[in-house]
Amino acid sequence: MTDEELEKEIRKVKQMIADYQRIKNLIKPSKEDYEKQINILLDRLNNLLKMKK
Repeated sequence: MTDEELEKEIRKVKQMIADYQRIKNLIKPSKEDYEKQINILLDRLNNLLKMKK
């Protein structure tokens, strides 16, 4: 993955986190579902950031 592709993917995951937080009141997930989804996205972001180093 090139640096440009990596940056694009990082921005995409950050946007997904922001979008999910914005729509959580519409979809009303349970606390467990909300935490699970946020953790999945944060893990994905963490892995991408590690690749960037």
